[in-house]
This record gives sequence, structure tokens and C-alpha cells, in this order.
Amino acid sequence: MIRAFFLAFLALVIAAGGASAQRSGYGKPERRDPIFLRFPEMAQRYWGNTASHRVVAIPLPRQCSFVYADSYTHGQMSETELQDVAVSACNRKLAELGSLGENYTVGCRCQVVITDDTYVVPRDAMPDQAYGPASIFYRDNQGKIARLNGLARYGALIGHDRSVTFIVDNVNGQPGCEGTFTNESVGAGRFSLSCFNGKFGGRGNFDSRVGAPNDHIVARGQTANGQPIVMVIGLPAQLAARMYGGI
Repeated sequence: MIRAFFLAFLALVIAAGGASAQRSGYGKPERRDPIFLRFPEMAQRYWGNTASHRVVAIPLPRQCSFVYADSYTHGQMSETELQDVAVSACNRKLAELGSLGENYTVGCRCQVVITDDTYVVPRDAMPDQAYGPASIFYRDNQGKIARLNGLARYGALIGHDRSVTFIVDNVNGQPGCEGTFTNESVGAGRFSLSCFNGKFGGRGNFDSRVGAPNDHIVARGQTANGQPIVMVIGLPAQLAARMYGGI
């Protein structure tokens, strides 16, 4: 009986040690990590919270990381229970926004990325800048509405940095457009956009929308031919079309 107890105890120690080594191998989060710069409200809660357990969940792979869920221990809730809460909340937010199939072909799945001040996924799997589904609506020379869908990636500090460059990839991940957001106030300013090696583009004003139903960016302006153009970042194509596709 003593031998059986000893072997069970040894197995537990080895398992715990392996889990600890795996967790510690991905390092500690820092305030200037892109995920905290991308979601400043979450960063404020996370770094200002003294809860015994803190968990952050986002959809992966990285291009899916335009929503998040952060959870903190309430009462006697365990770390595992808190992780389940965060993943469920993240998946619910993602489902409420609708299909991402028109923006990119990868499957998005929420998972825990930070738990108790430790990354539990490799750092190179984490977003290294801001990402979000993007849709560009414009009227062509015949006045018909055309649409480009894909993925936008950009510096995480729109609203803080004076100028932020962005790239819009098509649904297959190939770069199609590039541009610049120039801030004139917090979360608002001017934008310029050039696509297909300068064959198409536009310029105008943008602002950041908080909530309703997800944080997103809306840029409105005109093409070089004087036709209206709207770019939406942070909403899947179908939802963006319902809200802004009428130009």
C-alpha cells in the first residue's frame, strides 16, 4: 500500500512539473504586448485587478483575434472553471457577429491564451499587431456598388499614435490594399487607401466605434473618380454590409 501511494505521489509530482515547465516556457505577459495595446479597456482591467485568477481568451489563429474575453475569479471559482467561462464568453461574442467565411478561409476557435499571468500558447502564435475582418464598399464608374472583403492588419495604437499604416489582404491572405490612418483626435481622423498597385483607392475620414455590436473602424470618403467609398474593419462581411453596405 505504501509503495502504491508513493508511485501515485511520484506520478503526480512529475505531471505537475511537466505542466509547470510547459506553462513557464511561454513566458509572462507584459503591458506593452500587442494584445493589451489592441484592447486597452481589457488591459486596464487586467493590470488593475487583484483577483486570485485572471484569464484571457481570444480566437486563434492570430488573424481571428478581433474579439476577446477576460475573466476574473469570483468567490471560490477555480482557475479551470474561470477558463471555461472565458472561452464560452469569447465564442459567444464571435458567434453573435456571424460568419467570417467571406473575409478569410481559416477556422476561428476561441481558446485561453493567458492564465494567471502566464502565456499558455507560444508567443509566435499570438497576434503581433492588430487584426480584423475588413470590407471595402464603393461605387464604380457606372454607379453600381462593388465590394472587396478580406483581412486588415495594422498598428495597435490607433487613437494614440499620430499615424498608423494598415494593409488589407484578400480572403486568401494576399496583400491587396495599403493605407494610412492619421489621427486628428482620439479614435478619429483622416485615411488614405491605395489598392492593386495604385489602380484603385480613396481618401476621407474615419472614426472608431465602440461596441454596437463590436468595436470597429468606419472610414468614409471618395475614390479618385469622386465616387463614395466606405471601409469597415472589425465586423464580418455580412454584418458590415447590413450596417454600412448601402454607402
